[in-house]
Amino acid sequence: MNHNQVQDALSARMDGEDYDLEDDVIDTHVAHCEQCKAFQERAAKLSFSLTPNKPLEPSRELAESILAEVEPEWRRVSGSRLASLAGARVALVVLAIIFFIWAITLIIASGPFTGVAEAGALLNPDANQVEAEHLIEAAGLRLGFAAGMVFCAWRPHLVGGLLPGVATAFFFLSGFAMRDVALGTLSTSQVYTLCGMGISALVMFWMWLADRGFFIRQMWKNLSADPH
Repeated sequence: MNHNQVQDALSARMDGEDYDLEDDVIDTHVAHCEQCKAFQERAAKLSFSLTPNKPLEPSRELAESILAEVEPEWRRVSGSRLASLAGARVALVVLAIIFFIWAITLIIASGPFTGVAEAGALLNPDANQVEAEHLIEAAGLRLGFAAGMVFCAWRPHLVGGLLPGVATAFFFLSGFAMRDVALGTLSTSQVYTLCGMGISALVMFWMWLADRGFFIRQMWKNLSADPH
C-alpha cells in the first residue's frame, strides 16, 4: 500500500464513491503519515468550499421563460378537455331525458295488457300479464339508466362505473338482434333499443376520454418515448 492508493481512497470516500481499502486501514495510515494527512485536510477544505451554503434556486428569468413555453400549451389542452367534457355532459343529460320519456311511454303502454280480475272475470279481455311485466321491467331498466346518466353528468369521474354495464347491455342485445335478423323477426322496438344503448355507450366513452384522457395521452407518451 502506497500514498497514492490511500489518497485515492480518501478522495473516493469524500465523494461517496466505492474504494478498495478498509476505513480502519486508511485512518491508521493517515494518523502516521504527514503527507496523506495534509492531503486529507486539503481535500476536505476543497470539498467544503465547493459545497453551497444554501440550496441553489433557479433564476426568475429562467422560471418565466419555462412558464412562457409551457402555459400556452397547457391552456390549449385544458380548454379542449373542458369543452369536450361539457359537450359530453350535455349529450348525456339529453339521453337521460330521452330514456326517462321512453320509460314513461312503456309504463303507459303496459296499461292495456294489465288484467284486473273482478268476480272471476277480466276487465280487459286482451290482458296479457306476461307482456305487461316485460314492459314494466323494460321501463324500470330505462329509468335506472336515466338516473345513472344524470348522476354521471353531475360527476363525470364516475362514468367509468356505468359504462361497462351499458356496453354489456348493448353487446348482449346485439346478439339477440343478429339472431332475429337471421330469423326475419327483428322488430322496430329492438332497433330503437339497440340504437339507444349504443349511442349511450358511445357518449359515456366520450365522457370518460374527456375526463380521463390525459392519463392515456401521458401513458402513450411514456410508451412511445424515444430514449435516444
